[in-house]
Amino acid sequence: MATPRAKKRRDTESVLGLASLAVLAAIVAVVALFLPPMPTEPAFAGAGHEEPQRGGTFVAFHESDVAGFDPLVDWNAISNVGLKLMFEGLVEHDSDLNIVPRLARELPAMSDDGLVYTFRLRDDVRFHHGRALVADDVRWSLEHMMHPDTASPGATFFSLIDGFDDYRARRAEHVRGIRVIDEHTIEIRLSRPDQAFLHSMAMCFAFPVPRENYERWGSEVGQHPVGTGAFELEEWEAGVRVSFRRNDDFYREGEPYLDRVVLELNLGRGPAFMRFLAGDIDHIHRFTPTDYLWFRRQGAWQSHAVTNAQVDIWGIEMNTELEPFTNRHVRRAVGFAMDRDRWNRQRAGRLRTIGQPIPETLRAHDPNLPGAQVHDVARAREEMALAGHPVRCTPRGEGVEGEDCVAEGLEEELDLWIGEGPTGQAYGVLAQQDLATIGIRARLRPVSFPVYLEQTGRPRTATMLFGGWSMDFPDPASMLEPLYHSRSASDTSSSNRAFYRNPELDRVLDDARVERDPERRIALYREASRILVDDSPWAWLFSNTKYEAWQPYVRGFRPNPVWDEMYRDVWLDLPRRRVARALDRAGARSFAALAPFGAAR
Repeated sequence: MATPRAKKRRDTESVLGLASLAVLAAIVAVVALFLPPMPTEPAFAGAGHEEPQRGGTFVAFHESDVAGFDPLVDWNAISNVGLKLMFEGLVEHDSDLNIVPRLARELPAMSDDGLVYTFRLRDDVRFHHGRALVADDVRWSLEHMMHPDTASPGATFFSLIDGFDDYRARRAEHVRGIRVIDEHTIEIRLSRPDQAFLHSMAMCFAFPVPRENYERWGSEVGQHPVGTGAFELEEWEAGVRVSFRRNDDFYREGEPYLDRVVLELNLGRGPAFMRFLAGDIDHIHRFTPTDYLWFRRQGAWQSHAVTNAQVDIWGIEMNTELEPFTNRHVRRAVGFAMDRDRWNRQRAGRLRTIGQPIPETLRAHDPNLPGAQVHDVARAREEMALAGHPVRCTPRGEGVEGEDCVAEGLEEELDLWIGEGPTGQAYGVLAQQDLATIGIRARLRPVSFPVYLEQTGRPRTATMLFGGWSMDFPDPASMLEPLYHSRSASDTSSSNRAFYRNPELDRVLDDARVERDPERRIALYREASRILVDDSPWAWLFSNTKYEAWQPYVRGFRPNPVWDEMYRDVWLDLPRRRVARALDRAGARSFAALAPFGAAR
């Protein structure tokens, strides 16, 4: 419960904040007098075709740069856009999240005990460089991904393949559970039944790749991708854009429909939105709070837009190998210091606040989880005292509301790693302000996305970071194992960026992975959540509500709550027609002036 003094301080800050927003709104309104009117309707319509048409270039964007396109290693939201265009798995998820065959002729035959899966491959598939896909490519790709030298963040998803541990420990030259039967048949034997195995086989880590390409390029293979997919890499201008052209030898007749897909890189949300309104970008999935609030009011666009509750989690990840976060009381204090409702207000109400590791969109989420993190500064300061870092706060001076707090023994600043750009900065400042209430001084460290992935994935490097995780398949194992299992903490490309290790949690997660009873599995994952909130390697903050829109001439695009930016099956209703558009006759005034008040509500 908040103290009277804390409540008075917040009330005063709210009044000052509203006054500041009013001044800002007035300034923005004056500036907006000189801006052109905003179009309230799409600039282009489609030609009216009912059946898919071939041709055209689809343009998308991302705010950051891309690290690479090696499916066995490059596991992140930006790389995945290209990986899903250029590579395929033996199986994949359809738009309803069902497992369906892709490079396999049909779903694999499974033994009665659930241990042996037999995949029969299509015989008409070729890699981009012309060689036919065979079963030994699948074997080599899986083994290369699981090899300790590869340091793949996905290796642990395949830990129940028989012989995994011996292979990882270099006691065996091959994984004994993977056996090539003939040129187009491969058998995979598990040590225990794995309820998530086929989901894992649909992930990028199981995409077949040609061995000779890895032997040629070595560590640079991510810049020279060769897959079996509908598109192949056309051009990559680092930090600017990457384009993918149609694979003319694709084995599925008539597919893909597009000539190419272009991904604009390092493009901010504001400029991307203006280009979308002009018809230069075909799909937009990230908005500034200002643009979001204005765009939602434009009725002509809403039949080409959708809102989805994302299956993701965002928060402050604390490196449990580095002081002061070796002490769980400090970690718990950070969890209780975060004002999640304030974060949501600043992001125009698009966040679903959360104080535990499993999002509410999954059945394993426990709405009554004991110890779940909530905003409670008094409790946070108690945890700091238990850690040996009592917090002392002093008023800022006459006429200045608020107080400055210092945690004893933590007078030096701690780096908080964030993504570069205005969105990362906004989240970083919010975290910085909340940490200050418990005497932790955070210094923001914005870096490019590739640098962020490289540095935060190394042990004893990043003390704390603002980060997130999107589910890769619809199962709690995909949310918990990569982030918190000891196996997921590695020397490079670690997905467990808190480098958290807890044998009790490992046991619960391992038991849940093989449990066949659905209700028992849920109970085990809820037990895992209890262990995690008690230890708090993260301060869990929110899951996203994703609002995205596309041009009226874009067809075949199916927004998905689990996977972002799936463009492989898109087609364009060409030629597109320019249409007369209504304008916001108040000009950009209503558009711009709405932002400060909308973001504060």
